[in-house]
Amino acid sequence: MVIEMPTWKYTNKVVSNAQAEDSLKSVKNACFGCGTHSADCPIAGAAGEISNMLGSQTPSVREQIHNQIAGALKGAKFPVETPQDLIAAFPNGADTTCQVGDLKVTAGEAGKLLKASDFPFKSAEAVADVIVDRAGL
Repeated sequence: MVIEMPTWKYTNKVVSNAQAEDSLKSVKNACFGCGTHSADCPIAGAAGEISNMLGSQTPSVREQIHNQIAGALKGAKFPVETPQDLIAAFPNGADTTCQVGDLKVTAGEAGKLLKASDFPFKSAEAVADVIVDRAGL
């Protein structure tokens, strides 16, 4: 049985899956939590290249928007008790924008999908889960 190792296409260096996965984790942790997330971001581009190297498929629009929302809230303090506190937790407030292809949504628009009964949120992932579910992504 031959185990195929990923190759970094820019240098042709063969690396282990563990090395590639560690690099991917590091790149994702380098996210600055910018107000706008898009394919034009070099950090997102590097993460995509490493994912491709590992044989990963391109994440779905749902996964990409989910990751962008969770990433934008990376520095927020949880639990978040109110809609106002949630909007304030985004780097650019209601104007924080997530984008995949032609789909573009601001935190202000996404916030309209939330209900008072959704609060408090205990994590960024929980916020992202509710928004992508309610948006039908």
